[in-house]
Amino acid sequence: MDTNAVNNPDIVTRIRDGPSKNALMYDNRVFFSRQEVLCYKYLRSIGVPAKKMHMEYRVGAKHLDFFPLKRVFWEHHPILLKFGKDPVEYGEERRAILDGKGYGHIPLVVSCVMFKGPEDIRQRMACIGVDFRTGNVPDSEITYVVDLKEEMCIELLMEPMLF
Repeated sequence: MDTNAVNNPDIVTRIRDGPSKNALMYDNRVFFSRQEVLCYKYLRSIGVPAKKMHMEYRVGAKHLDFFPLKRVFWEHHPILLKFGKDPVEYGEERRAILDGKGYGHIPLVVSCVMFKGPEDIRQRMACIGVDFRTGNVPDSEITYVVDLKEEMCIELLMEPMLF
């Protein structure tokens, strides 16, 4: 591991000697993608303390990406659409896991957007009414954050061409 990552929390480095060859180190924490690092930076920028981030929160046999302040679960998977997976179906699967483990009263946010940075995340969350600090979300069960332009392009590309 690069010792610069330990000495400077603003540096993101790839961990080559850990359980995952693609893992990243940022702020002395392990992440599985640069997108997760952006989500973490966003949560820190809105005042969520690192110790109350609850990353890779275990629920039964599964892990959820973030559970900031233990108010809202957040799963961030921007590549679902690219692999032909339905974000709604994925969200419903995660919701069922949470409900089955006694977390039915806690909302879930599922994001399927390639975020550009913390400010992009802040704008998108504010636009749809998600506030991780207070736990306020537009839907008490599942709130989806999707890029409609990207979703429409992928759907068009996946449709068979008619000549």
